[in-house]
Amino acid sequence: MSTWERVTRARRCPVCGKPDWCLIRPDLSAAICPRTESKKFIEGSGYLHVLKETDWSRLESRPERKELPEHNEVLATLARKYYAACETEQQVDASERMGVSDRSLRRLGMGWFPSQGANTFPMFRHSRRVIGVRVRSTDGDKWAIKGSKQGLFIPTGLDDSKALFVCEGPTDTAAMLDMGFNAIGRPSCLGGKDLILELLASRRNRDVVIMADGDEPGTDGARRLAQSLSKVTTKLVICSPPAGYKDVRAWYRGGELRRDEVIAHVKDAQCRHGSASSPTTTSSAQTACSG
Repeated sequence: MSTWERVTRARRCPVCGKPDWCLIRPDLSAAICPRTESKKFIEGSGYLHVLKETDWSRLESRPERKELPEHNEVLATLARKYYAACETEQQVDASERMGVSDRSLRRLGMGWFPSQGANTFPMFRHSRRVIGVRVRSTDGDKWAIKGSKQGLFIPTGLDDSKALFVCEGPTDTAAMLDMGFNAIGRPSCLGGKDLILELLASRRNRDVVIMADGDEPGTDGARRLAQSLSKVTTKLVICSPPAGYKDVRAWYRGGELRRDEVIAHVKDAQCRHGSASSPTTTSSAQTACSG
């Protein structure tokens, strides 16, 4: 039996009560929750909560992956199959439901899983090597195809000479793409750190803007990511949407959000909080957003 299982709507997190992102032991003796803090933080997953004492002895952390997952051609073949199956009707429906353009969703490789009646998004590492496929149902449930590893949502046409916006998930990324930004998505508020480091190593421009969700886990995850990226970036800014918006997509859907407004908001975040990298680093949000 697997050591950890993903929570579902039928089996919610015993710590925060939410149906997604968290992990639980099959016997409910412990949970890993990215929303509720504890003394023990598991890198890339969340906070460990021991709910009852058992005889399991190696719960201090999930085993760290020493090497990044390799390209999975079986999953890549499935991703291509689902991409081809996503016809105009499914594209338009997904665009209206998610509040972003079908063009940006397709740049992220969005497909259609007919037997599940759900959309799919391939997850990549650098060079768009497929390491997983996320499935998103029409009512918002999320899971991954068996054998998947958590990866990045990387669009086609990513320009390594322009600043990189790091979002959470494919739909926030699509919203930024709609406004003409150079954006990728991490798999969760705490995931994808090593994959982002790998991607940055290949880029000419290492200006980074982390677009954090407006909740506490999003802010905490952005701060942790910034600490990891600070030594390899030239300019680094953390930015959250204005009060009242949970994430970038909600902000984008909330009105006629324009590119220049995002630039101004990022610049304001820079002025209020300074660079997220070392104190001696000087940053210009306008420069980071240019191009």
